[in-house]
Amino acid sequence: MPLLDLGFVRLGDGTRLRYRCLGDGGPTVLLLHGWPQTGHAWRHVLPTLAASGYLCVAPDQRGAGDSDKPSGGYDAATRMEDVRELVFALGLDDGPLFVVGHGAGGADAAGAYAALHPAEVSGVAFISALPGNGPGSGWQGGFHRTPDLPELLIAPHADAYLRHFFRAWSHDPEMLPAADRAVYVRALTEPGALRASLAPFRVPAAPPLPPLTVPCLLVLGESDPHASAVTPPPDVRIETIPRGGYWLPEERPDPVAAALLTFFREVTW
Repeated sequence: MPLLDLGFVRLGDGTRLRYRCLGDGGPTVLLLHGWPQTGHAWRHVLPTLAASGYLCVAPDQRGAGDSDKPSGGYDAATRMEDVRELVFALGLDDGPLFVVGHGAGGADAAGAYAALHPAEVSGVAFISALPGNGPGSGWQGGFHRTPDLPELLIAPHADAYLRHFFRAWSHDPEMLPAADRAVYVRALTEPGALRASLAPFRVPAAPPLPPLTVPCLLVLGESDPHASAVTPPPDVRIETIPRGGYWLPEERPDPVAAALLTFFREVTW
C-alpha cells in the first residue's frame, strides 16, 4: 500500500485546503469530517478502503485543521465547492466518486455535493447525521450560533470542552485517546481557528437543495444519543453499528469501513 500523501491545494479564491490521500487508484472516496474534527478523524478508515481498491481523499474543510481560515464561505454550498475543486485539482473527476460525510458539518457538504452535482456522484453516505438534521440543532448548536460568547468561554477550556462531547456522545467514553483529542485541541486553539470552526453554525439558512437522486446510505451508532432525532427519507438505506456512538469513524472504524464497502460495491455492480 502506498504511503499516506499529505498535501495542499490552493483554490480559485486563494483558500488553501490540506488533504490526506491514500490508495493506488480505483474509484475515489471523498471523506468529509464534521465539528470539531479534521481529516484526522478518518485515519483508521482510510487504510481499509485503500486496501480494497479505492483512492481515498480526506481534506480538512475550510476553517479546520491545517486548511486556511478565511472570514467567510462557511455555508454548505461553498464548502462543497471547495472539496469539489479539490477533486478536480487532483485529477480525480474522470471516474466513479463516492462522497461520505460525518456529523452535521460533513453531512451538509456531502449532501450539497450529491444534490447539486448528481451526475458526478455515484453514491453518498452520511454517518451520524443527515444534511440539516444533526446535533447542531441541540443546546450546543444554539450556543455555537451565539456570536462571540463561545469563543470567550471555550478558548481557556478547549480540552475539557471537547472531552465532554467525545465522552458523552460515544458508546465507550474512553474511545478517543488523549493524544488524538490533543490533535483537535491544537487545531481549535490556533489563531482564528475557534471562530472559524464555529462559523458553519452561524451562516444564514440556505434555500432548500434539490432532492437527492443518487443512492444514499445512512450509518448510525446504536448508542448515539442523537440517532432518534435523525429522520431519514424512506429511500435511504440505514446501517446500524453495534457498540457505536456518534464518533463512528474513530470509535468503530472497521464496521464503518465494511458498511461503506458493501454500499459502494452494490452501487457499482
